Amino acid sequence: PKSSWRRAGATERAISPPQMNTYETVDGEAVGSKCEEAKHNCNGNGKKWSQLGMKIPQDLPFYLKYNPLYWVAFGSQAFVIWIYMLSEKATAGLLITIFAVQHLQKGLAQSYINNSISFYFRDRGGISASQMQIYLSVVMTPWCLKGLMGVSSDVFAIGGYHKIPFMLTTAVGAILALFVVGTTPEAEISIGAALMCLFVGQLHIALNDLLIEAKYSEKIQQNPSVNSDLVSYVWGGMSVMSLLAVGTVGIVISTLGARWVFAICCIPIFIGAIPVASNMMGDTRVKDRNSCCHTDTTILRKQGWDYTYLAVLMTVLGLGLANSGVFYNNIKFNMVLAIMCGLVTILGFYRYTPLMIAKVNAFTLIQTLFSMSIEGATFYFFTDGPEQYPDGPHFSDWFYTTAIGLVAAGTAILGIVLFNLYLGNMKYRTIFLWSTLVYSSLSLLNIIVYLRWNVAWGVPDKLFVLGSAALQTVIKEFNYMPAVMIMSRLCPKGLEATMFALLASASNLGSNISNYSGAFLLDVMGVRPNGSKNEGHQFENLWLVALITAVLPTLPLVLLPYLIPDARPNDLGPLPGIEVKDSDGNERKEREYGISGNESDGDDTRRLLEDDEETLAGEVPAGSIHQRDIQIVEEEDI
Repeated sequence: PKSSWRRAGATERAISPPQMNTYETVDGEAVGSKCEEAKHNCNGNGKKWSQLGMKIPQDLPFYLKYNPLYWVAFGSQAFVIWIYMLSEKATAGLLITIFAVQHLQKGLAQSYINNSISFYFRDRGGISASQMQIYLSVVMTPWCLKGLMGVSSDVFAIGGYHKIPFMLTTAVGAILALFVVGTTPEAEISIGAALMCLFVGQLHIALNDLLIEAKYSEKIQQNPSVNSDLVSYVWGGMSVMSLLAVGTVGIVISTLGARWVFAICCIPIFIGAIPVASNMMGDTRVKDRNSCCHTDTTILRKQGWDYTYLAVLMTVLGLGLANSGVFYNNIKFNMVLAIMCGLVTILGFYRYTPLMIAKVNAFTLIQTLFSMSIEGATFYFFTDGPEQYPDGPHFSDWFYTTAIGLVAAGTAILGIVLFNLYLGNMKYRTIFLWSTLVYSSLSLLNIIVYLRWNVAWGVPDKLFVLGSAALQTVIKEFNYMPAVMIMSRLCPKGLEATMFALLASASNLGSNISNYSGAFLLDVMGVRPNGSKNEGHQFENLWLVALITAVLPTLPLVLLPYLIPDARPNDLGPLPGIEVKDSDGNERKEREYGISGNESDGDDTRRLLEDDEETLAGEVPAGSIHQRDIQIVEEEDI
């Protein structure tokens, strides 16, 4: 089963309080040789954070040192002070908006919706595993449109604001849509109407996620010292809310039914709209009172129109694929169309983005395409009751969502920690190679469950599935982390938000395509469960499908030498493939020698830089290629 943790986009970051050095302050301004650090440690009133309780006490008496209640109280006090410090740097209004939008909507509401959709389709009855996967792709299509969402928000200002009108309009639509699909019995609403309602709900969450990310990124650019604390607040809160959702969604589904989960999600969406309507995040009003809709293409002209063309292309592909999934009940045609969309996306990145970005995106997208999803079939296999599949595992709704979800969440954190401790110095190619091979090998263990061998061996289904899910989640993090790290280093300066929106759109489109290709594979192999009685024979070839889907992701590994840079995460200098106009000789040499040699370590880079110590800073030998480059840059600036 897919990890609900991954669906929610959760990640783990360490929240570190500032160092407890003390400095004198005058009128709230720090003085001394370490002024900047003093400002970080002091609040606006000149009080030291150590005086407010952030300093860890020393030489505690025995009855306090080992008293858990004391440390809970101390941790709570430290957290409140940390939030207070963060609110002075990033404004309390922005923190409240992040809590309402990111934590409650993306962390809680989206986790609730994503974990309930499959159960909703099951409750409707008659929806096969292949069709369920196509419907899941249709519902998640808004996450493929983030590129065009970002462009639209940057260009158009409705009523003078770039963000608030879009966020409020989609909030109203999402509340109405989720309330309708949540309160209407499954038999009284058509599948098309239900898909449209769920589509609108995901559209609101995806749009709000993108726009609030842009807002706190803007705050980080204005005040870089708030970077780690603000990011920790954002992702830490979403992680907590995702765990809360995973821990309770099974109870809600078992008690009320899957459709009522959608209705409950109207509450966090409504709460999230309150600080947005109050403009607590500080959306700047455009000074143009002559029109209700202001258009500004300055940012597009500055960035170039290539990224806009790519965003429009991916929007057309995503919506076209969704339209085909709803109105054309032809699994083979939908699979061919999905593969064509993937190929066009790869070619689009080669046409409109730097070469190295296109290469890395091509590898990750191809690997996603080969990782065919068979979630629809596995969902019925594990959740069918005795009437549907007498020999099946018969997992309850609570166990399938909450128990497996919590294990996946915990092991995902473990995977991130292990990656940072042991894999940070390995080359990207090596990490991709071994993580893919190990993950595929562990995926073969699922065959044991599908053939029911574990029952013959006396191993309970629940124990076997929990162990398998834990191992696979850890290794999956090893494969996920390097892709994010590479893209973080490749993004052109000043275009980070735009590029990440496009990359996220490509990744989500790849996931949708894997659903379409997996649906085709299930249909061809005759695995077509739909929750009807006595459908055990529908799972006879499920083990063969699992074997194929376990082996296929290893095939793109032959492309590693051509698409992934031969570098390490901790190498100095940016990766090759991004042209940067430098006027400083040392920085240019670091870019040339740091990675492009491919086999050099940090020491080799420093040694190469030391070879030019005799050249004064800013001095370039006459007639050199560097001098000609700098002259060209100066002429262009003029």
